[in-house]
Amino acid sequence: MHELSVLAAAVEDPDRDCVIDNGRVWSYTEIAVRVRTAMASLVARGVKPGEPVAITPRVDLDSIIWLYALFELAAPAVLLHPGLRDRERAAALREAQPAHLIDGRVPNDGPAEPVAPQASVPAEQTLVIAFTSGSSGPARGVRLSQRAFIASEAAHASNLGWCPEDRWLLCMPPAHVGGLSIVTRSLIARRCIVLGPSPFDARELSRRMIDDGVTLLSVVPTMLRRLLLLEDPAWTPTRELRAVLVGGAPFPDELRKQAAKRCIPTLATYGCTEACSQVTTQRREQSGQPGSGTVLSGVEARIEDDEIQIRGDVLMDGYLDQSGNGDHWTPDGWFRSGDYGCFLPDGQLWVGGRRDDLIVTGGENVAPREVEAWLETVPGVESACVFSLPHPDWGEEVVAALVVDSGQYSLQGLRGRLEEGLARYKHPKRICVLDALPLNRSGKIDRVAVKARCAGRLV
Repeated sequence: MHELSVLAAAVEDPDRDCVIDNGRVWSYTEIAVRVRTAMASLVARGVKPGEPVAITPRVDLDSIIWLYALFELAAPAVLLHPGLRDRERAAALREAQPAHLIDGRVPNDGPAEPVAPQASVPAEQTLVIAFTSGSSGPARGVRLSQRAFIASEAAHASNLGWCPEDRWLLCMPPAHVGGLSIVTRSLIARRCIVLGPSPFDARELSRRMIDDGVTLLSVVPTMLRRLLLLEDPAWTPTRELRAVLVGGAPFPDELRKQAAKRCIPTLATYGCTEACSQVTTQRREQSGQPGSGTVLSGVEARIEDDEIQIRGDVLMDGYLDQSGNGDHWTPDGWFRSGDYGCFLPDGQLWVGGRRDDLIVTGGENVAPREVEAWLETVPGVESACVFSLPHPDWGEEVVAALVVDSGQYSLQGLRGRLEEGLARYKHPKRICVLDALPLNRSGKIDRVAVKARCAGRLV
């Protein structure tokens, strides 16, 4: 079993490819030299094992090296998203209370004296403090241990396995667990990561996938949609590409169908920051089908009162803010995800959304994601966001924001489609057409921002 140690990897397999950055291939030995320099710089600043260090990691080589160096020193990396506003950044720093803050480039000059890593980093040592996406309230700091990262890599490997020449493209910020898990899993497995374009650019990403022989890709649905919109030439999978993991937000059925027509090997996933990324992932034979995949090996999931609950070594050691911590755990030790869902007949998990988003109208429960998925089958409807507003008689009324292709969309067609497949109480009573649905930094629809944009425009 490997640990999160690039220095150990350099001893075990010194010439193996570690990172590819703009076509430049860095071996584990070459990266280890840079990591030792970064470690010396951190030690000179007074960084000690166990002391949190704030970092704003981006999709670049320096960020990866800083993270590797922090892993070696057993100094928990407090991940700050590059897109945070001053107020949000200040709130995160108040909660995490890091002893140090690093940013910028790794020094080019080598260390005066070699800096040894921790002799053996305990499995329960917190290595990362990651913040939730904030989809159900203020972002919370999550403590993730080396044990959780090792279990997460094992869960991934149990489904997809590893090929000797695997290259996983990183195009999501490692400030979130979805991007970070690409870095940690590849390191634990002694495989190679390819740094994608930052900011995200679909045309450049498709080029790098070809040039760098990418075998694994992780995206949110918005990224996949932009790849599929490429023309002259259209984006098609390379021979080397064996899986496109799609998660972080609902994966619309229509988008799955479009990808399947292009023979793109998409695999839907479900996970959360508290579970160190993936909990379920589709198997290859489930590609293109509804659902978010089956529960990965080493992880347990169950449905209690419609809520998805999780157990296993992948789970966090708790939130930084301990207030209300107990509310997120059942008496028998399962983590309450706050998401609702069910298991489909084929064993896949279906995720309905956040329990807090559930709409109760006239005594009937409405799952916004179910209505959104149906709306997105209407000709001309490109994407949908369903939410509620107060109603004097029903308590809440169902409303929807749509992004449409005006050449195909019609209100009459929408109403007819709703009558075909949804009970009347699930129908949106009012609709607003927007140019785009605002997203948060994780690529999920920002429902609060959607409501704000729809104010005064619902018909």
